[in-house]
Amino acid sequence: MRPTKTLKKLLALSVVCLLVIVACSKDDSSGDGLSGKPLTEYEFAGIFTGTLNNNGQISELEGYVTIEDDGETKLNLLTGSMSGTSVKVGDSYNITVDEASGAFQGVEDITGSIDVNTRTIYLSGTNADGSPMTVGGEAQNPNIMYDGGWDALTKSGVTFTHDESCLASVTINGVTFSGLNKYYQTEGRCSDYYFAHHQIRFNLDDKVSQIFCHDITLLMLNGQYETFTDCSVIQFILEENTEYDYTVVWEDGTTETGSVTTPDGGFVTPVCLEKDGPACEGGGGLSGENGNPRFNLQFTNSGNVDLDLYVQTPNGQIISYNNTSVQGGTLDVDCACGDNCSQENVFWENGPSGTYTFWVDYFGDCGSGSTSSNFTIRVMNNNNVVMTKTGSLSSGESTHWTYNHN
Repeated sequence: MRPTKTLKKLLALSVVCLLVIVACSKDDSSGDGLSGKPLTEYEFAGIFTGTLNNNGQISELEGYVTIEDDGETKLNLLTGSMSGTSVKVGDSYNITVDEASGAFQGVEDITGSIDVNTRTIYLSGTNADGSPMTVGGEAQNPNIMYDGGWDALTKSGVTFTHDESCLASVTINGVTFSGLNKYYQTEGRCSDYYFAHHQIRFNLDDKVSQIFCHDITLLMLNGQYETFTDCSVIQFILEENTEYDYTVVWEDGTTETGSVTTPDGGFVTPVCLEKDGPACEGGGGLSGENGNPRFNLQFTNSGNVDLDLYVQTPNGQIISYNNTSVQGGTLDVDCACGDNCSQENVFWENGPSGTYTFWVDYFGDCGSGSTSSNFTIRVMNNNNVVMTKTGSLSSGESTHWTYNHN
C-alpha cells in the first residue's frame, strides 16, 4: 500500500528533520477607435482568424482588420492590436505598422501585406531580443459572416477583462480560470475601441471556454530581458440567451459575485471587472514567504484534491513535499489532504542564477471523488510577478515549464 503524503512527510522529517463588480455589457455605437460604423463601411474590412508565431510560441488569433479610405489600418484582436498605414498596389495592400500593444508589445519593424483576392494577411517583425514574430491568417468578408445559418447557433460567449493591479480567478457554471491579469487596453474589450468587435458574430458552437495567454519579452531597466506570461482575457462559451451567475476571487482573497445574460448565438458579451479598495501589488493574498525567485501554486477544490508543487534547481535537485530544502530554497507552505488549504510555496532569499524547471503533480482526490482541479503558478522576483502559468489536472503531471533567473 502506498503511504499517505502526510506519513511520507513525517518519515522525511524523522530523517532530516466589488467591493463592486461592474458588468459592462456595452452596445455602445459611439466607438472612438472605429468611428461607430460597421465593418462593411470601410474601404477594406474583415473578420480575422489566424495564428501568431512569436519566437516559436504558437497562439491562435481572432479579431478584425480595418482599412480607412486614407490608408489608416488597424488589426484588433483579443490579445493585442496593431495600427499603421496601408498603400494599395495592384491587388494587395502593403502595410507598415506604427504602434503595437498586447501580444505584439515590443515587436519592431512590423510590415506585411493583405491580398485582396484571397483575403490573406501576413505580417512579420522582430522582438527586442532579435527573435522573429509572424502573423498569418484570413480576413473573411464581413458580409459573409452575416449571411444565413446564424440563427441555428446555440452557443454565445462572455469575456472577462479588467484594468486592476490584481490577479483574478473567474468561475461560471462550475468552470474556473485563474490568473486573469491587467489588460493592455484601459477597460479591455468593454471600451469603445472594441465597438465593432461586439457586433461580430462567430461560430462559437465549435469553441471551448479558455483563458487567452501569451508570452511577452521585455527589456528591463537592469538591461536584462524578462518573459512575462500575460493572461488578459477569459472567454466562456455558454448557452445563448441564458442568465449565469459568476464568482470572482481577487488575488487578495476578496470574493465577489455577479450575473450576466448571454446574447444570441454567435455573439459575445464583455464583462469589465472593477475592484474597490486597495490594489493588489505583487503577492497580495498569497501564502508563504516572498523571495527571489519565488514559486507559488494556487489551486481550486480546496480540501477535495491534493496538488503538489515541484521546482528543480539549476543544479538539478528537486524541491517538493518530501525534500523541502535544496540549494538554498525552501518549501515553506505545503498543502496536504485535511489541511483545508489550496496553496504551496517555494522561495529563495537570493537564489542562484540559472534555469529553474517547475511543474504540478496531481497527488490524489482526498477521498472526495473529485476528478480535476484548476491551478495557477506564479513565478515572482521580490514580490513582482514575472511569469504566470495556468492549467487543469485530473491525474499525473502538468507541463514542465522553465524560468531563467539572473
